[in-house]
Amino acid sequence: MIRHRGAKLLIAALIALVAAAPVCGAARGAGQHPPTIVLIVIDGCPARSFDDLPKSSFLTTMREQAECGFSVIDTVFPSSTAAGHGAIFTGSYPQENGVTGKEYVRDDGELGRFDSPSLITGRTLFEVAHAVGLRTAMISAKGNVRLMLSKDVDASVGPDAVPEWVLDTVGPPPDKATQYQDFSGWHRGLDQWVLNAAEAYLRQDSAPAFVGINLGSLDKLGHRYGPTPAEETLQTLISIDEGISGLVRTLDETCPGDWSLLVTADHGMTRVVNPILANDIVDAAVGGQALVTLDGGVLYVWAEEGIDGLVQTLSGAEGVAEVIGPKDKERRVALHIDNPRTPPLIAVAQRGHMFIESEAFMEYTLGSHGTTIDSDVRVPIMLCGPRAAGVSLKGVNSVTQIAGIVESMLGIER
Repeated sequence: MIRHRGAKLLIAALIALVAAAPVCGAARGAGQHPPTIVLIVIDGCPARSFDDLPKSSFLTTMREQAECGFSVIDTVFPSSTAAGHGAIFTGSYPQENGVTGKEYVRDDGELGRFDSPSLITGRTLFEVAHAVGLRTAMISAKGNVRLMLSKDVDASVGPDAVPEWVLDTVGPPPDKATQYQDFSGWHRGLDQWVLNAAEAYLRQDSAPAFVGINLGSLDKLGHRYGPTPAEETLQTLISIDEGISGLVRTLDETCPGDWSLLVTADHGMTRVVNPILANDIVDAAVGGQALVTLDGGVLYVWAEEGIDGLVQTLSGAEGVAEVIGPKDKERRVALHIDNPRTPPLIAVAQRGHMFIESEAFMEYTLGSHGTTIDSDVRVPIMLCGPRAAGVSLKGVNSVTQIAGIVESMLGIER
């Protein structure tokens, strides 16, 4: 009887130990269920920035490993945050998913941001995973990105949406009031908080299948100081590299042998030195009858009258590389932006130029994006982890193909 009772106690103790241990890999059994896939989007990271990392950095070391794939691919036009994330997470171009740039014209005639899943045509990776019963999370430094990709997400986390379990394990995000005292440090701290929240999610969820992460600091520092090798921006990328290293250690701990990591970017960044005072040009051509959005290397204009004259004026303006008017159907199709939300006029800046409200802003703006310039369009893609073995990046040339890679590794068919 004593031996029998001791055996029961031993079994109970073992059950308790198993229950307390990380359960991702153990609960599934590698190869029996979809692995945990983490997709990190480094906002505003041109592909060449990876070359500026120290040789001892984590991403550089991983890139050189045989089981890790690395390539350079194209993002979509416009090469901007909303459009890039829309393409990555839906696997489609702006003309199909409806995320056509920084802003669009709402039904009330005013400009609106892409901050709702209702603005996306088609299903995101989160919706596809949810439909087959897989658990997901979206953890983002940028609020609009999180909101746009919030449908059917089991955990949606950002500095504007902090669940209790994040407060209990990670604490609150950096105080917004301090960002102007230490611009670089605050944004780096926010991204570290995002990565820490991702680690906390991996520890508290029994079977996380897909985790999307947006890191915003490189974009913010790239705009302020210019892209790498600008020192502040490079130090920010190094900080991100160190944070990703910590996340991988957590994946190894919680999902041993059963995870994959994808790292990419929504767009790149180009150094700029010359302003194009877009509002002055538009006002002179169409007066105050236009809706205008300035997004660095691209200018969007909605106007009922005077568009043809504005096309002509902008075409001859210094620093303007291309003007896409309402009649340029073939160009819109070629750029994959032929969608009702796309404005009737888009102007694209030359290298080194950007559309801006005032020359005074150039004192603290040294980087921009949005154009078809290589440094805006060419972004990295890295795939590594024990469950990434055998997955080739050969033939992958666009961010629109990333969703297919994730679905394939998760065993999902649309």
